[in-house]
Amino acid sequence: MSNAPHRDQILIIEDEEIIRASLRKLLERHDYQVSDAVSIKAATDNFDFNDFALIISDLRLPGQLGTDLIRIVDPVPVLIMTSYASLRSAVDTMRQGAVDYISKPFVHDEMLLSVRRILSASQHRAVAAKTLGEIALLGTSEAIKKVTRVIPKVAASDLPILIYGETGCGKSALAVAIHRGKKSTRQRFININCAGLKETELVSQLDASNASATIFLNNIAELAAPLQPLLLRAMQASQCRFICSSDQDLEQLCQANLFRKDLYYEINVVSIAMPTLRQRNADILIIAEAILRHFGDTSSGLTQQAKQAIAGYQWPGNLRQLKNSLQQAVILASPDEPIDTELIGLAEQPSDSEQIPIPASNRATGQSTAPNYDAPAGLSLEDYFTRFVLENQENMSETDLAKKLGISRKSLWERRNKLGISRKKTDDPQGD
Repeated sequence: MSNAPHRDQILIIEDEEIIRASLRKLLERHDYQVSDAVSIKAATDNFDFNDFALIISDLRLPGQLGTDLIRIVDPVPVLIMTSYASLRSAVDTMRQGAVDYISKPFVHDEMLLSVRRILSASQHRAVAAKTLGEIALLGTSEAIKKVTRVIPKVAASDLPILIYGETGCGKSALAVAIHRGKKSTRQRFININCAGLKETELVSQLDASNASATIFLNNIAELAAPLQPLLLRAMQASQCRFICSSDQDLEQLCQANLFRKDLYYEINVVSIAMPTLRQRNADILIIAEAILRHFGDTSSGLTQQAKQAIAGYQWPGNLRQLKNSLQQAVILASPDEPIDTELIGLAEQPSDSEQIPIPASNRATGQSTAPNYDAPAGLSLEDYFTRFVLENQENMSETDLAKKLGISRKSLWERRNKLGISRKKTDDPQGD
């Protein structure tokens, strides 16, 4: 197995040599250890992704999108770089699991701030991962009770187990819970991500296992075709317990000749469906409150509006999306003040015809755009904000400026500080 990643080890995947060299020089100047590649294929051929604490990738790469990395390198965080023209589509990268994205050409200070924040948060998540897994199985819904009732029954079994469900719904947490079940005799848990897995890595992982191990094959549907017979033989000869997970219909993949039928029958002895958050709506607020406590929430909890928004949201990214949204809210929340929908990122947004693309880091602080202000086409978010504030601050209070921009006063203050826009002198008590 790979050693734990160095906390300052970063991989850059960028096909433009000038940008790649510039970013590498910037990061190395601030004592980060940096490697680089021109494509996902080149990175896969030359590096073990688990050696890195962060991967910075361009959105559009030769042959693949940078967002394809998110599943391949999970749980290593991915920061996406994109040109301004692609910002609207880049909003979707956050929904797919990217930790942040930055427009190109990037501002050095903004890049460094994002890198430091991500690495700091990653260290915190690594320490907290055990209890987060337990949180994923909390709830009173019949859907999750059906799953938790199965855990002690299969914990002592040597039969292969297949866990299926949507991305981010907690399949890994369930696998760990089975491994740690009261009746389990297994001592070691080996997590193998099948996405982008090389033959040498698979052989190394299997050779390192013993009869008392649980081998968890995450994203089994992504296992390359040449490795499938190798895994089948290993399973038939091994005394380990194998647990597999998939967010795809393996039976359909078999019918399309994209997955071996004999391997499918080998792993699909005991099957467990992990429900989505939509299927366990009654558990969402229970899980949300547990996540807030886990991340050391010092606010006065969720507003009623935020609770309604959380419970009513579809959560396409399931538990992973909920956890990331709430962790972000905890970081941004002021002590002793409730967390509202803006901090969680669930505030209503203007229609596409009215909205300038907003980086997720700004959306989380409620920095939406003002629908009544006619921003020139192609104007960046920073330029738009600066121009609007400078043109109107002599005639408007801080409260009115924030309202017109569609943001909170706190967000207005933070954006002023970041862009170096000093506040006007005023005696208006409403303004300050």
